[in-house]
Amino acid sequence: MADSSPVVRELDIGNTVYDITWQAADEGPDITKGERHRTYFFDLPGDVPTLVDTCFQNRVEYLFEGIEQIGVEPERLLISHRHLDHVGAFEAVVDRYDPETWVHEADNVTEIDDYGIDIQTEPDHLFTGGETIGRWEVVHVPGHSPGNSVFVDEEAGIAHMADTVCGSDRRGLPKGYLLHPPQATHTNQPPESAVAAEKNLERLLDYEFEVALLNHGSPVFENASEKLERYVNFESNFSGPGQSIHANDRNTIEADALYSRLDEE
Repeated sequence: MADSSPVVRELDIGNTVYDITWQAADEGPDITKGERHRTYFFDLPGDVPTLVDTCFQNRVEYLFEGIEQIGVEPERLLISHRHLDHVGAFEAVVDRYDPETWVHEADNVTEIDDYGIDIQTEPDHLFTGGETIGRWEVVHVPGHSPGNSVFVDEEAGIAHMADTVCGSDRRGLPKGYLLHPPQATHTNQPPESAVAAEKNLERLLDYEFEVALLNHGSPVFENASEKLERYVNFESNFSGPGQSIHANDRNTIEADALYSRLDEE
């Protein structure tokens, strides 16, 4: 990808969904090199054209060019969470397209003051989780940020997961699976937020979806909800009675109790 043009790819998933890669892994400042950055654009039947998240403010012209290549302007903007690569160009997108905007109340873009962001435009709607926005059901999965959310369209078999999980190839493994993002990505969050973010993945197990769209690492295009369930419930799926080093309530066994049990065996 040249530094003068985005890459726009229509995904072969049976619905009109576009991946706009507005920064390749070898572009941008040193702090983001090694990571590709993308935004997803949806033009689904019975719904308005929807952009989920924006981009870094200094890459907004690449996002605009990608939208122009698609040839459809967004009428709705959903924000998954408050990090800079997702909300940085919020006002620029609003100024250009005037979409209806939706943001979780815990990640209200006008209240962010710890990322060098100064957004003055109030969102049209603040959601809390559990709402239906067009075809999308909002699932609040806090941890990665206070308002971090996943958007699920079970009819289309799609979950837009943003940074809630990442593609396994992000961590040097074969692609096609889901992993919890590294703790270092929980920007300006306390250490315990990384633990909460992984535990809160359980909230997604009530949903079925074939495709998990991710912002970092390769998306998963087959059996995504099943793979997520295996990841979240790894202990109950792969451990028989007496094989786990964790208690049934998932609290870690105290070291003395663990060692005495091992001695007995």
